[in-house]
Amino acid sequence: MMKIEWIEDFLALVEAGTFSQAAEVRHVTQPAFSRRIRQLEEWLGVELIDRHSARLSLTAHAQAYEASMRDWLAHLYAIRSRIRADALHGPRAILTTQHTLTVSYLPRLLRYFRQRAPEARLQVRSSDRSDCIRNFQRGEADLLLCSELEGSQLFLDREEIERVQLGTEQLIPVCATDRLGRPLFDLESRTHLPLIGYEVDSFMGSVLASPYLLNLQRRYDTELICETSFTIGIRELTLAGLGIGWLPNGLIEEDLIAGKLISLLDILGGPKLFVACYRQPDVDTASVDTLWKLIHDRPPMV
Repeated sequence: MMKIEWIEDFLALVEAGTFSQAAEVRHVTQPAFSRRIRQLEEWLGVELIDRHSARLSLTAHAQAYEASMRDWLAHLYAIRSRIRADALHGPRAILTTQHTLTVSYLPRLLRYFRQRAPEARLQVRSSDRSDCIRNFQRGEADLLLCSELEGSQLFLDREEIERVQLGTEQLIPVCATDRLGRPLFDLESRTHLPLIGYEVDSFMGSVLASPYLLNLQRRYDTELICETSFTIGIRELTLAGLGIGWLPNGLIEEDLIAGKLISLLDILGGPKLFVACYRQPDVDTASVDTLWKLIHDRPPMV
């Protein structure tokens, strides 16, 4: 039977570089440490250490799977921590949300939760919007925080799923400013415009494709500088003056006030998105109930 300490020993050996130093780190004698490495190799059925080398050298198998062993061990300890915490404090609420809201709205919502109900236990899982919806549908999350277009509300066929609309968020086309605070790209006279866009198959990409990007492409000679699904990446590239990008107001509010970015909304337009939170039916844990009441109460403005 494999022992977790054998994996710990192997990783300690990789980090220490010698059997003697690794044995010291693991608080065992060197012969005992060597036996445990041998036992791991026997359990795996492969050699991990090249013992023909003068210096410590991992075999190809060990090199290929070292990272996986670290990930497995970290995952195992994380499960242990969750089990212990759930047994001591009760189960946590799990909230899944898309990357964009993770950086634009979620920090304010979490501060609100912490101030009003510090005892409520919550784990946040950030992912692509489609993955968040899929995980929620599978019952892998208790709460779903997501953006929606008007008329595109989720789960209309499932009346048992509760929904609270938290507000709207404007997507604003912006660019960096020059030393005089003017737009770096002059839409009145410039015909060639660099764009920093969202991936076509992403939610934001589909939202902006028509009519906003389409109208822009009709009026100007556009060049797609970068295409990504990461909103924070688009913000950084826009601040660097590399192009024009559409960003949620909550993410760039301070940049607009400071004059680092300038809004082109009056010229290019941008969609308003609804921000909504959904709750799984038949989930009545204390943390979920507490957070859901707060979401109904006075959550921060989007």
